Amino acid sequence: MIWLGRIGVVLVGLFSLAMGLMAFAQPTQLGEALGLGALSPLGLNSLRADLGAFFLAGALAAICALFAGKPQWMWGVAVLYGLAVIGRFLGVVVEGAPEGVAQSIVIELVLVALSVLGAKTLSRN
Repeated sequence: MIWLGRIGVVLVGLFSLAMGLMAFAQPTQLGEALGLGALSPLGLNSLRADLGAFFLAGALAAICALFAGKPQWMWGVAVLYGLAVIGRFLGVVVEGAPEGVAQSIVIELVLVALSVLGAKTLSRN
């Protein structure tokens, strides 16, 4: 079971790292992929900083869970992605379901589940 937890943490970490690096290197493309647009240079800066911080925090926590013996950090990742899911559900309730929102919700729910699995299984080791 420990290997499933490790694989889950690696998947969360790789996804988070890829998205965070994309936010830093290509914020416009990441924004377009997520349905966001930069209306000004400040908006572009916010895409880079805010999305980069969100995703890279998840990647850093996964690295610490795997290599620094800090499995409890995956609870923070579960909270990050869990809050994203809550925000998406709130948006669906308030504004209706935009095209593509189901895919984002599923991805975030999987990331929450993998983070919880990792936190639980790695802490038993």
